[in-house]
Amino acid sequence: MGRRIVAYAGRVLGAVSGALVAVLWMLGLWLPDSGMALTGINFVVGLLMTLLALFAVIAAVRGHTAALVVVFVASFFPVGLALLGADHWLGWAGRLNVCYLVAAALMWLGGPRRRGSAGDAPARRSIAEGRGPFETEE
Repeated sequence: MGRRIVAYAGRVLGAVSGALVAVLWMLGLWLPDSGMALTGINFVVGLLMTLLALFAVIAAVRGHTAALVVVFVASFFPVGLALLGADHWLGWAGRLNVCYLVAAALMWLGGPRRRGSAGDAPARRSIAEGRGPFETEE
């Protein structure tokens, strides 16, 4: 039960932070009094960041941890890192990008646990037969 709550908290955090980042980028792009002049390539980058934020929402809602990590790397390192310490209100887009990684970590921690890998099958078999894991057959 506790794992599911952690996983759902990660999904909610990822979806909310992605939606907020998308709204912030859209406000930065379309409001004339936003305090920023996004023209040319900056406008295209703003649209790309909005699209990545929407992908983060989809990945979080669907529970795709790896996709959320990829969106974090794609959005944080080129632009989010530069905006992280900005005094402008769009700096919150960079701060909220970090929530993608936190959400992915929560979803991974809350995900189902694997019983064991195929590599430890001989050790399990020897223990089931009453031998220690380091004892060999004679």
